[in-house]
Amino acid sequence: MKGFIDNNAGPDKFLINQLIVNYQNKNYTKAKNLAEKITKLFPNYFLAWKILGFLLFAENKINKSIVSFTNATKLNPKDYETYNNLGRAYLVIGKLNDAEIAFFQSISLKSDYFPAQYNLAMTYGKLGKFREAEKIYKIVIKLNPNYAQAYYHLGNNFVKLNKTDRAEKAYKKAIEIKPDYSICLNNLGAIYWGMGRFEESEKNYKKAITIDPNNPDAYCNLGVTLQYMCKFEEAEDNYKKALKIKPNYPEAYSNWALTLMYKGFYKESFELSEWRWKTKKNKNKKFETNKPLWNNENNKIIYVWREQGIGDEIMYCSMIDELIEEKSAKIILNCDKRLKPLFKRSLNKKILYKDDKSILETEFDCHISMASLANFLRSDLEKFKKTSKGYLNYNKDKTYQIKSNLIGESKIKIIGISWKTTSTKELSSFRNITLKELIKSINGPNVKFINLQYGNTTEEILKLKKEINIDIDTFSDIDNFNDIDGLASLMAACDSIVTIDNSTAQLAGSLGLNTKLLLSSAPDVRWGHAGTSCFWYSSIKIYRQINLGNWSEPLKQLEQDLKY
Repeated sequence: MKGFIDNNAGPDKFLINQLIVNYQNKNYTKAKNLAEKITKLFPNYFLAWKILGFLLFAENKINKSIVSFTNATKLNPKDYETYNNLGRAYLVIGKLNDAEIAFFQSISLKSDYFPAQYNLAMTYGKLGKFREAEKIYKIVIKLNPNYAQAYYHLGNNFVKLNKTDRAEKAYKKAIEIKPDYSICLNNLGAIYWGMGRFEESEKNYKKAITIDPNNPDAYCNLGVTLQYMCKFEEAEDNYKKALKIKPNYPEAYSNWALTLMYKGFYKESFELSEWRWKTKKNKNKKFETNKPLWNNENNKIIYVWREQGIGDEIMYCSMIDELIEEKSAKIILNCDKRLKPLFKRSLNKKILYKDDKSILETEFDCHISMASLANFLRSDLEKFKKTSKGYLNYNKDKTYQIKSNLIGESKIKIIGISWKTTSTKELSSFRNITLKELIKSINGPNVKFINLQYGNTTEEILKLKKEINIDIDTFSDIDNFNDIDGLASLMAACDSIVTIDNSTAQLAGSLGLNTKLLLSSAPDVRWGHAGTSCFWYSSIKIYRQINLGNWSEPLKQLEQDLKY
């Protein structure tokens, strides 16, 4: 606190000095008693209210501190420091708009007062105004170039704006100023992980742990990185260290579950994966009901509800008929509306389809998510074989019609292609391949390429035609994103399907179609970490990257296998 200047009439100098001396000497209890005494006897005395606000804030009595700071601002509306601290109090209790106003007032009184600028930037971040926050953080850094925290939070802000290169630079600058900045090292590790730079990620997480060996997040994050480097034993060791520091840590358990899946411990993996419902990412996504979870009982009416993406629904629905047959269950199924026509044709005809808004608790005995069925029905590798050859059925009449229209009587090989994902999941960008790179590798005589890619692909296809004079046919009668049943029939008309890891791959596998899967060297756990086969879908052959982002080797192998 700067200065103790006060021109208001008030208590004698002895009482004032006692207040100031006790506050400065950190005799906070005595200082608080004096401040409370003075504010009662002399309610117009600014300094007492200001100090009392500080002391109440330190005691986490935030609402009372707001009253004190507010009184102080009324008595001395030119004290920029008090406005800043009023804003800090509002920030703590989540009154972000009030905090913004208070910080603005502080800055209007003293524009170079960087604490208020910094707090305003923090407020903008909490409000989701990341571009505004970026501008203010840059002002803070200009005012105080050695303020490591400002660079750190600027880095966090760049992450929110998906400016990872700039986030990296900001974090590195913060660490340059403050080499022992463990939380910043942790976040830099996360940036490198998202870039696929796993060695650098590992290095920074280990530095963070060396500085702060009691940080469970750093151990957990290191575990994830090691997992993607196929260092499974080390990954597990770090999850265990995280859990030793922070028992019941959902993120550590749910990531450990993935490591176990990579290692082939399916039963243990699915059991641990139930911790996903307690993670920050998923804790509000669970279906809320007073009815119990299904626990492997027979003769129950079970509400099975969807989670994750459409590809996951396609994969996990493989267990629905099995649930009915083995457990004599009656099923009410919640699935994406785009999947209903396909599911109704393929799955048990007695299934009733409803969603969370229309389902009544009187209609079912218990409930479970689609993915959680694996706890009971996919405990070992043999159980995956029940459905691995395919379990969904396409419309054969429609497929015949499509194929007739595409090739007529000619001997043409039809290759369906999909080359990108719109997923926002970490590392998803590494799944994608350019259309040009894909086609140049798999083109051959008497080949017709069919577009199986969802989303707007017109520009990419026209560009390909212009550059290398190869056509990609788009079946205009089918919306590849919304008409999943139609897409299934179109895929079945193809002799082969070449795709990256997206819902197209899941659909192809569920239909038992001949599929070539181009896979990143940082694959999703469902594909395993090695080999050419997949335990979920036996009709899929996998072509794996050796180095992240480099498609040359898998494309070379694919070209050899196609042999036009």
